[in-house]
Amino acid sequence: MSGKLLHVIVLNWNGEDVIKECLASLADVDYSPIEITVIDNASTDSSLQMVREQFPHVNIIQNKENLLFAEGNNVGLRKYLKEEGDFFLLLNNDTVVAPDFASEMIKVFERHDAGIVGAKIYYYDNPNRIWYGGGGFYPFIALPRHLNIRRVDRGDYEAVKETGYVTGCAMMIRREVLEDVGFLDPSYEMYCEDVDLCLRARNAGWKSFYSPTAHVWHKVSSSSGGGFTPYKFERRIVSTNRLFRRYKSAWWRIMVFPFYSAIFILLLTIFFLSGKWTLLKSLFKGVWKIVKIRENMELDRFTKRD
Repeated sequence: MSGKLLHVIVLNWNGEDVIKECLASLADVDYSPIEITVIDNASTDSSLQMVREQFPHVNIIQNKENLLFAEGNNVGLRKYLKEEGDFFLLLNNDTVVAPDFASEMIKVFERHDAGIVGAKIYYYDNPNRIWYGGGGFYPFIALPRHLNIRRVDRGDYEAVKETGYVTGCAMMIRREVLEDVGFLDPSYEMYCEDVDLCLRARNAGWKSFYSPTAHVWHKVSSSSGGGFTPYKFERRIVSTNRLFRRYKSAWWRIMVFPFYSAIFILLLTIFFLSGKWTLLKSLFKGVWKIVKIRENMELDRFTKRD
């Protein structure tokens, strides 16, 4: 399939075990014109050398420090938004894509009033089990969640549909959305920055869609150690709180405070009784960061960055 220029941005940090397979799958993509760029967040392994030697057609931008997910991707978005290009795809380095995945995502832009489009993402180690089948929010508590997560795909989820948000693991964005609402917000550091971008786009009149025929396989959370780690737990606590502060009014936060207090006590008890001291420490560190953010009165409204 040929059409408008697509920029694929692959963020890398010490990804020597995963990025080769990702780039190899991108080499087989049937869409053109396509330009692939690896943004390297100051890796200390040999992944960047491998990219240079085995994928000479891939552009490389090397950051001097680890800018984390949001600002690392913003480096590429900011650069290519000043140049030609109609669509921008953020893609994790620990993914493998189907040859027609980009074409299928572009079709959604052409046939629907879409500003952001996401793919159907499977677990790499369980290639028919869904990891992301659209994004939504739990009722009342408004906690972001992947729809149909861990369900075996039996062809039941094949409708293109509007979705609450698109995961940054494989997120395609129309140029006009970035020009309108700006880039990913680095204040999240990790997690929820993709949800935040979709919500800002929605508030500006742009819709997010899920494409069930665009297939991606994800080696889940390889950059943060995989699974439910203290590193992930602490950052998810802080980022989710920031998301709530930005999009939920004070009365809502007061109303659900007893619920989250009960969750905190429950987790505290479980971690203490099971001897999971690192998770217990992460729980306190996450809550302490939330308290410090409130004390410092940090700006809670994202502004566009040049």
